[in-house]
Amino acid sequence: MSPLIRMDHQALQEEVGRLWWQHAMAGDLEQAWRQSDRLLHARVDLSHLPRFFRPIWDGRPLSGADVWLKCWRGLGDAIHYIRYAAPVRARCTRLIVEAPDELHRLFAKVPGIDELVVIDEGRRIGPEFVQIESTELPYALRTTLASIPQTVPYLWTEPAGRVPNDGHRNVGLCWAGGDYDARRHVPLAALAPLQNVPGIRFWQLQRGPALAQIAQAGFRFENLGDETMDVSATGSLVAELDLVITIDSMVAHLAGASAKPVWTLLHAEADWRWFRDRDDSPWYPTMRLYRQTVAGEWRDVIERTAADLQKMPEMTVSVGCRVSGKVRSSERLRPTGP
Repeated sequence: MSPLIRMDHQALQEEVGRLWWQHAMAGDLEQAWRQSDRLLHARVDLSHLPRFFRPIWDGRPLSGADVWLKCWRGLGDAIHYIRYAAPVRARCTRLIVEAPDELHRLFAKVPGIDELVVIDEGRRIGPEFVQIESTELPYALRTTLASIPQTVPYLWTEPAGRVPNDGHRNVGLCWAGGDYDARRHVPLAALAPLQNVPGIRFWQLQRGPALAQIAQAGFRFENLGDETMDVSATGSLVAELDLVITIDSMVAHLAGASAKPVWTLLHAEADWRWFRDRDDSPWYPTMRLYRQTVAGEWRDVIERTAADLQKMPEMTVSVGCRVSGKVRSSERLRPTGP
């Protein structure tokens, strides 16, 4: 590629990226996909991007094709976008899903999947397959706010049988995710005001190095020692809880996909999927969003969360949320009082 073409492609990529983000954050997905079309049609060279962030889909239609769906971006993204398996399978002739081994048990009951295979970067895939990464599916299917597949649950796990039913409200907590975008993370010590709400029993849904914060913060959890919980075990615990409070993480997507009431704490410049200026999510009917009003400042977010936790017995979900294919008018999630 000549230097001039490379410069033109770089300028186009920067312009498209800026406009795409503006449209997506505003919820104008039709315009966002038009920007994506500009890159696709110009065949912009994106080989400089890390392997797992390069586009895979070449624009070929999914209808009538054998589709190889790659869930390469991370556990949370894979859980979020596997909702598209059934809509894709309704169009294609065969759907193979390549996903992390840890998700296979969870994805085994997802409608539309013909075969699950483990991730293998060196695998040779035949030309008869249209290959696509799961995060590209909203673009490929021209998803709009009105057409987001939002029926939940689309993931199911058996309850763990660990949470007592004794009148306490059982709340799961996750305060950190992976290495990507540390702005998402909330120090566990900052969540201390939640412990002042009476009648709450907390269960940790955390994995990884952030577990070390438990001893430092002195936060009281019912299930210390669960450092090795995999995704399925986490889902089995989530299934028994009354509520999950989490940052933008795999746990947020797992709870939302399981139709569990979930409050997601977002930093000021959150991912496009949470859009802008909304406290609900069109992706997950049982989710409520708590956003930073000042970048990097969690105090106000946690104060609002604690205040709503006080009202938890009075909470209902908005009429019109679609759960299990039916419109439900109530669920413990959203405060009804001022």
